[in-house]
Amino acid sequence: MNKRKKVRCSKCSSLERTRIMALFINHHKLISKKTRVLHIAPEQGLVDFLYSIAGVNCNFVDLHPENFPFAPGIKKMDLCHDIETIPDNSFDLILHSHVLEHIPCNYTYVLYHLHRIMKKEGRMVCSIPFLPGFYDCCTSPDISNRKRTKRFGQNDHVRRFGSDDLHMTLGKIYHLKKEYDITQVFAIEELQQYNIPEYTWRGYTPSSVLCLTKEDYLLV
Repeated sequence: MNKRKKVRCSKCSSLERTRIMALFINHHKLISKKTRVLHIAPEQGLVDFLYSIAGVNCNFVDLHPENFPFAPGIKKMDLCHDIETIPDNSFDLILHSHVLEHIPCNYTYVLYHLHRIMKKEGRMVCSIPFLPGFYDCCTSPDISNRKRTKRFGQNDHVRRFGSDDLHMTLGKIYHLKKEYDITQVFAIEELQQYNIPEYTWRGYTPSSVLCLTKEDYLLV
């Protein structure tokens, strides 16, 4: 995947961050037949895993649903407009991976509504690409693809979350650990078994995964 060798599964197409998300789901026992799931921009490896357990309780959504033919019953959702129409306390498990850097509206608005629609005992398992340096954002359509790639790492990104000032951005919205270290949750042997590269174990990186509770939300 890009310059990262041997990280995509040849069977389920999962990336290292996808497998970390699955490990968190299993570790905390977050999925059952009755679990109501909202999976935004669904990854194929997780889709197959979740749907095999929760079936029609899985709600797969994206702004461009035609790009996800493998997701049963996927529907169109614009996070900048449609999410506010979802009733409170609708989902037990909310999943998104590398989504927040794409949305052209205020990401705090999106996180507020994701918190609102999550049930009291629910969890949000998400991956956000944390890059070295500081937060940056530009939603102007006038910025060129070349400049967007240079500033944000990809030509369809509108922002970057910097690891150096994380406490001033996402850290003002959610309670985040000062030091990211998934070896405190999973045994090293398990991480190696599922081909989770060592460079993703510690420190906030593009492959970091957050497993957030309702209580982790700070804007109340």
